[in-house]
Amino acid sequence: MDNETRKKVELAIAWIGPLFIFAYIVFWAIMGNNLPPPNMMGMSGEELVANHYGKYQNMIAVGMIGSAVFGMLYLPWSILLAWMLRDEDGSFSLFGYMELGGGILTAWVLAFCPAIWAACAIFAHEMNPEMLKLVHVFTWFIYDTTFMITTVQLTGLGLYVVLAKSQNLFPRWTGWGAIAVGIIFMPLVLIPFVSSGPFAVNGTWNFYIVFGTWLFLFFAPFSYYMIQAVKKGSTLMPVVASSYAH
Repeated sequence: MDNETRKKVELAIAWIGPLFIFAYIVFWAIMGNNLPPPNMMGMSGEELVANHYGKYQNMIAVGMIGSAVFGMLYLPWSILLAWMLRDEDGSFSLFGYMELGGGILTAWVLAFCPAIWAACAIFAHEMNPEMLKLVHVFTWFIYDTTFMITTVQLTGLGLYVVLAKSQNLFPRWTGWGAIAVGIIFMPLVLIPFVSSGPFAVNGTWNFYIVFGTWLFLFFAPFSYYMIQAVKKGSTLMPVVASSYAH
């Protein structure tokens, strides 16, 4: 692949990041009635059907199917990001593999869980309400309490940015920000055990702070600098870039 073609492909993939986040906000947050999500641990099955799945059945079903489709866009974005995390000799770095592995698994969760919530919406009036609540809650536990896969991604990314002195793709503060977001995820383990307060599924910390910092401290800045790096043709370490030029 010649340099100009490679640059066009990388730029298209870099822009997939903003497309993913826009689509996920529309389908998962707005159409999925997740601003904030229902307080599942403080609701009965009948209340979950009456106030969530039954009330917004068609909108949630469409929103969750859309989320399952567009959630996988996180995958090519994460792959491009891992591609940029090279050691000085041009080889893939350990931290790059951490980012890649975490990104792959995170993309799967972002697509897999909404598909199950779509089924809950479609069969909301045919399932036993308590069974529907069990499936809904079980899926939320997968969605949130497996946060460590994304924390691994963020930690690998952050350590690379902070420790790779020769890289100039991302400012050091973005690396520290990525690590901080991974730590901010930790209280998600409390979701199964609380039904109110900041650590509930719809609480100040475990919803607004977690998703807000993930978006504005991690995803937005890295998407911006990825796009800028591709535009400048500087997505690789100099030694690797020179090999592509020949």
